[in-house]
Amino acid sequence: MEKIKNEMLKSIRYIIPIVLTFIGILILKHFSQIVGFIGNNISTLSSVLTPFFIGFIIAYILNQPMKELESRFKLKRGLSVALIYGVVACIIVFAWLFIVPVIQSNINDLYSSIPQGIQQIESLINDISSGLKFSIDNPEAKTQINEFIKNVLVPLSTSTATIISEVVINLMSVVVSYTVNIFLGIVISIYLLLSKEKAIDIVNIISKKLLKNNYNKIKEFVNVLDNNIGVYIVAKAIDSTIYGVICTIILYLVGSKYALFLGIIAAITNMIPFFGPIIGTIVAVIINLFFSFEKALIVLVVMIIVQQLESAILEPYFVGKQVGVPPIFTILAVTLAGKYTGFIGILLSVPVTGVLLMYANRFIEKERNKSIEDNVA
Repeated sequence: MEKIKNEMLKSIRYIIPIVLTFIGILILKHFSQIVGFIGNNISTLSSVLTPFFIGFIIAYILNQPMKELESRFKLKRGLSVALIYGVVACIIVFAWLFIVPVIQSNINDLYSSIPQGIQQIESLINDISSGLKFSIDNPEAKTQINEFIKNVLVPLSTSTATIISEVVINLMSVVVSYTVNIFLGIVISIYLLLSKEKAIDIVNIISKKLLKNNYNKIKEFVNVLDNNIGVYIVAKAIDSTIYGVICTIILYLVGSKYALFLGIIAAITNMIPFFGPIIGTIVAVIINLFFSFEKALIVLVVMIIVQQLESAILEPYFVGKQVGVPPIFTILAVTLAGKYTGFIGILLSVPVTGVLLMYANRFIEKERNKSIEDNVA
């Protein structure tokens, strides 16, 4: 019996390479069909999972205010979820009825004003050039400056306004095209928030089985990352919303064109660490430059003042130092995220970098203590 068993094992050892070779030949022969089949199923699977992904993102964002309501006001889960989604629904309805029409009108007006704005800038350039007095004996200096402004600054301002308009329009079209998925995502997010603990328990059970000895370390990392990202996004969103409202009011008071539109852009760009407020200010100045140089100068001054007040008062109060990322690492993280991951990556770059720096400091401290212990021994 043992002999028969050994012979069978030897036969299997010879058969397995033959079977694998045959399968490999079949795969190579029908490679294009297999790739097409996998691609189609991945596309179908992604479309099916899209509402769940949207629901998870919505639930993750609203989880922080829900926890705040439950801990501060001792509300039950159902009531806190109902309050949060009620407020969100009111904001969406208000924006759709009163803000979106204004933005659409501003975008259409901006498109029609671009040719006139270019002429305004060109006449301004000519006025400045004719009034310049050069102390150096270089007859080409004036011509070079004029050509630089016309060939670089004017096209830059035009493309900036066009890009902003296209981004907003594309964003609206994406929201409309994803209406069904967003609706399903909202429903899924409600179920996720209502049964959050059960979902976390299931994830913990599966993670323990898969990760085994590494479970505790990875759980700690995920908890730290979750706390950093969740708290940072909510705090930064509140800070940016207040900043956008203040910018809108100030721009309206100084008579800026498209005050509401520019205030929304300022709020959105302020979510981008370090570079965001600068981008919002540049956009506001360039758009106002289409109509009046004096108005653009006033907008530049007031935007710089509001930006400094925001960085000195609002951001420390809401965001604080909870991510603990030095400016040099902030610039590096935002630059790399902007190149490889897009807006979401830029938004998450600072809290993620904060977590990585925390673990790097832990490692350095551990190695330093180990070195001291070795020297003492």
